Amino acid sequence: MARRKVEDIINLVEDHYSVTEPLRSRMDADHELYRLSPYDAGDGYQSYTSNEPQTYADKIVSWLSDADTIIRIPPAGNPRNSREVNNDKEKFIIGALKAANERLMRKLQPCLQDQLSWYMTLRGWYAGRALLVKDGNGDTHIDITPWDAMHTYWGVDGNGLAWACYKVKKTRGEIESQYNVRLGTERIDDDGIDVYDFYDREDNFVVVPHRFIKKRTKHGSSEVPIFLGPVGSNPLIQSLEWSSIEDTVEDYGESVFKSTRELYEKHNFMMSVMLEMTARSRKQGIKITSRDGQKTLEEDPYQEGTEISLAQGEDVQPLGLMEVAKETGAYMGMVSGELQRGSIPHSVYGELQFQLSGFAINTLRQGVESVLAPRVAAMEHAYEQICNLLCDQYSSGAFSAMELSGRDNNRMYFSDTITPDRVKEGGSVEISVVARLPQDDMSKYSMAQIAREGPTPLMPDLWIRDNILGVQDADQTEDSIKEQIAERTLPEAGLWSLYQASLKQGRDDLAQFYLGELMVVMLQKSQMLSQTLGGGVPPAPSAGALPPMPPGTPPPGGVPGVPPSVAPPAMMNGMPPPPPTPQAGPNVPPGQPRPGAQGDADRLRQLGLIGPQG
Repeated sequence: MARRKVEDIINLVEDHYSVTEPLRSRMDADHELYRLSPYDAGDGYQSYTSNEPQTYADKIVSWLSDADTIIRIPPAGNPRNSREVNNDKEKFIIGALKAANERLMRKLQPCLQDQLSWYMTLRGWYAGRALLVKDGNGDTHIDITPWDAMHTYWGVDGNGLAWACYKVKKTRGEIESQYNVRLGTERIDDDGIDVYDFYDREDNFVVVPHRFIKKRTKHGSSEVPIFLGPVGSNPLIQSLEWSSIEDTVEDYGESVFKSTRELYEKHNFMMSVMLEMTARSRKQGIKITSRDGQKTLEEDPYQEGTEISLAQGEDVQPLGLMEVAKETGAYMGMVSGELQRGSIPHSVYGELQFQLSGFAINTLRQGVESVLAPRVAAMEHAYEQICNLLCDQYSSGAFSAMELSGRDNNRMYFSDTITPDRVKEGGSVEISVVARLPQDDMSKYSMAQIAREGPTPLMPDLWIRDNILGVQDADQTEDSIKEQIAERTLPEAGLWSLYQASLKQGRDDLAQFYLGELMVVMLQKSQMLSQTLGGGVPPAPSAGALPPMPPGTPPPGGVPGVPPSVAPPAMMNGMPPPPPTPQAGPNVPPGQPRPGAQGDADRLRQLGLIGPQG
């Protein structure tokens, strides 16, 4: 690619600014609306500024920030062979996003999803840089830096994004410190100097007017390492009456104020009128009657206990208040209704004094989704672009293996070294952003229950968990439910879980007790099975018949899977615990007392769980 000159870069950016100026002006006006710029009702009149634009936008930002981001790589080909590779790629993405968030917070910036939520809500666009960079020691760092779309410029061609640039103002000190340059004696305005951070498909340049402050540098990505896109489905269109796209670019990528920005001024005006009327009712004007029309009052007629001296023929009366037109209430109701239909219902803020029906909940959710859904879709697209950029760069062979940490899709913590080859072999990334709305969980649970009711369910359980409930890992959830069912229906499964939990807590005494109980239950079942089949008493089950121990548990002498500290003495010699004595009485279901049963202390002593004096 031909080398770019400083003037070429600046001209590209400024030409794009001239075309998109209406869009950037709209973004700036929306920000002023969000910041609650005071409404001016005119000199001498009370002014009211509603906080609705800010509370409305903050609610949307909050929902987006708290949304669950689910990263999945569907298996392709042989699921068994690809699952392990895909898991490693998922871990790379999760670890990379975690490392990027840590880097942003070290720079005193909000995390990635918080910033994207704000930009998508207030700007109607998302933008940023996604790069893998090496430091002077050769260590790889993950640089995901959100950009303000109002200061982002771009160009596209037949292959997609051709270039992108982030233009901001910086002080002389900031420029010289960040880029290790000396600007010399050139004059810099008090507002700073424009800095152009420019990227094309091969290189990165940073320029200020008339000079480079970072020369041409290979960024290492196979494409422009910038993620960028509008919110919503509104395309860039032209009217027959318009000769340029400048008139329509303003609507290209809309903020949450798309349907309400003009209504807020009307709402502030009406509220200012009501405020003015209220203020006048507190201190009305007065009418003074005198012979020459020159009489004035030195006293405050509205102060309690004021005495006003009047001559014959003089009088003081309050002026009547202005009456509010009957149509005022109806007009304010119309404005309020349009504001709710263009934003979110007031009930979302918790202003309900009664419980909603299922139909009302669904209706409420639909009203919220009309605003939230375009931003959720944009969030998914942004994350997909980020993940693809990072994975492509990491798979290029220019970077060594990285050690990353985080919590995987099973909510389990990991700290693994992920090689570039594993990321290259992995499948395509799918991102799902699930926003939690009011009453969302109850509604989903009801739908899930309906889908699996009856002798012939509408959908299989795995599909319900994946598509209705939005479970992060439906397979793992399915396995956990099966384990729970086993623990509830099989006494030995429950005792085994209690035994493992006690070991994790370091309670060897409890683990010893639960293991003894487990052996008793298994022995009783073995004896009952033998009696049912008409045979003699079979040998007691050995410890080797127990479920396998967790990895890393050292086997005791002669008893695999059971730590020596919790194994009964009889088991330490490789022998099962003694069978119940005849005094124990007939076999009965576990948990039920047997006629003539020994006390707990005697039974535990026989099992070797307590000593002779215990």
